[in-house]
Amino acid sequence: MMPIQIDFNNFPTTRYQGSKRKLLPWLYKHISPLKFKSVLDVFGGTASVSYLFKKMGKQVTYNDYLKFNYYTGKSLIENNKVVLATQDIEFFLTKHKKIKYITFVQNTFKNIYYTDVENEWIDRFLCNWDNFPNIYPEKIRQYKKALAFSAFCQSALKKRPFNLFHRANLYLRLKNVKRSFGNKTSWEGSFDMYFRHFCNELNTHIFSNGEKHQALNLNVSKLSNRKEFDLIYVDPPYIRKETSGSDVDYLKFYHFLEGACEKEDWGNRIDYSSKNLCLVDVKPNEWISPKLNISAFERLFDVFKTATLVVSYKEPGIPSREKLTKLLKKFKRRVISVPGKKYDYALNRNNGFHKEYLLIGINK
Repeated sequence: MMPIQIDFNNFPTTRYQGSKRKLLPWLYKHISPLKFKSVLDVFGGTASVSYLFKKMGKQVTYNDYLKFNYYTGKSLIENNKVVLATQDIEFFLTKHKKIKYITFVQNTFKNIYYTDVENEWIDRFLCNWDNFPNIYPEKIRQYKKALAFSAFCQSALKKRPFNLFHRANLYLRLKNVKRSFGNKTSWEGSFDMYFRHFCNELNTHIFSNGEKHQALNLNVSKLSNRKEFDLIYVDPPYIRKETSGSDVDYLKFYHFLEGACEKEDWGNRIDYSSKNLCLVDVKPNEWISPKLNISAFERLFDVFKTATLVVSYKEPGIPSREKLTKLLKKFKRRVISVPGKKYDYALNRNNGFHKEYLLIGINK
């Protein structure tokens, strides 16, 4: 069977650390020869790889333990046809007389990530999002809300230096100095403008491949072995040898967006002793622990030992490629090691040193 022709330039944009969007042609080259109809993307992130699987005509289950990422998976993977109408977009942007607006972001995050005007916009959007009217059937309404939240997240990231929330960095935007990085013009674009742009962009990427898909928001340990998964794609957080794992703590990087998902409980989850008001992690994450992630890999491989396992990882790292290969061989008859591909990340001092590689464990 001839490989499906895919236009890799026509994929949703993303500003997420560790996104595989630029590596999709390489992934497709090595994954497309495998025989499978259904796939579970365990660490779905931006949904770029899940979107590739959907483009390939597969039945896709997307999962990510961060809820703001889950909304992206729900928008682009589970959703096959629902888009945002102009009236929907304008509802999220308008101040409504019947809605009681809170000032949580304005009060809590003043002078940390956004200006006062922008914090007011975020509070208004979140209240509008909560009060999106029941004029659609509930399932359609939920897809529209997911699309809107995904557009909000992309807008919020575009206005952030480094596209992260690991530091305050508002001064980098506001200080009048000569800059060697970043784009002040982008940082200063309005939320209204970006939100409309990303809503319309997301609309253009909604499609059906004839299959029924699902988006999940589960800790990896809660995933169970289901016979409909022919292939499991595993792209876990990458731990560098010299660190404790804090450099891959995605909750720390994106805590502001995660808190915004459930604003009623946001204040209760904040660690007020942290400089940037990060969230307390209520879901222990063994995948960012150098001491625990090897056992996490082993449990995952055991749970899904009947499926083809495709592990995407960076080298050097913890565990090493040799250890992962040895571990996979405990559960698979054959392990294919795809030669590493050099991949440079923006603002990474170690560019030219890291390689992305694939380990493919099969039962035949």
